[in-house]
Amino acid sequence: MADSKQSIFSDSYSKYGGAKQKRKDARVKLDVPCTVELVKTKTGPVTGHLSDLGTGGLAFQTTAIFYEGDHVKIQFSLNQNPLEIMGTVHRTAGKTTSVIFKPLAASEHQIVQEFIHKHYFDPKLKK
Repeated sequence: MADSKQSIFSDSYSKYGGAKQKRKDARVKLDVPCTVELVKTKTGPVTGHLSDLGTGGLAFQTTAIFYEGDHVKIQFSLNQNPLEIMGTVHRTAGKTTSVIFKPLAASEHQIVQEFIHKHYFDPKLKK
């Protein structure tokens, strides 16, 4: 008999549940490579990993330092769909930086929404 508490999804993906979910937008944990670049500067992009993604923002981890209010461009791929998303740094804690998206284009929003839905909320995948 299968363990009912064991997820059918890879350990690199998980969803926040119940008390941890305090945002109005659904979000998921993940580990996806990304590049992050400060907007309107001559410094080049730095590499990192997305650790949290939702339709309203994301969190990434890197050794580079970002400050609240920094405008950033984040590039990454979801299901082989390359994305370039603009946002504003909301907060930093250690190596983790949280970003609130500028309004997403409809196509970008759809890619993020479908990624979240496909991996966590599609009942067909939970059989």
